[in-house]
Amino acid sequence: MWYLDSGCSRHMTSDKTKFAKLELKNERLVTYGDNNKGRILGNGVISNESSFNIMNVLLVEGLKHNLINISQLCNKGFKVVFEPNHCLIYDAYGSIVLIGKKVNNIYLIDLHHASFNIHCLITKEDDTWLWHMRFCHKHMQHFN
Repeated sequence: MWYLDSGCSRHMTSDKTKFAKLELKNERLVTYGDNNKGRILGNGVISNESSFNIMNVLLVEGLKHNLINISQLCNKGFKVVFEPNHCLIYDAYGSIVLIGKKVNNIYLIDLHHASFNIHCLITKEDDTWLWHMRFCHKHMQHFN
């Protein structure tokens, strides 16, 4: 699970197995909320089966949670919308790419069990005859 966080400075994790691509380097330190520090061990890309990528994720020694930085998402052109029980992350084309759920006042995202190709098919009542023709003149009772 990944935590959506507005307080962290970058996307980060301490789990090497999360990376699709990782460049190891011994860099500077990050400071946690409790003023402890962790060394940055590398930088890479997180992805999943749907080929959705999160770039510039830091590998940080000793970090206890996986963090996705909200402002870093917004800087990359994503739109994050928070609702009372969930949040939606849209790409630049307006498609939903991630859905987070709210658990104990924290928004969580499971990258490996997310639905990334979400499509909504809808018709208005005034288009009923058009759909009637498109579906080979199917009986109107079957549209509901």
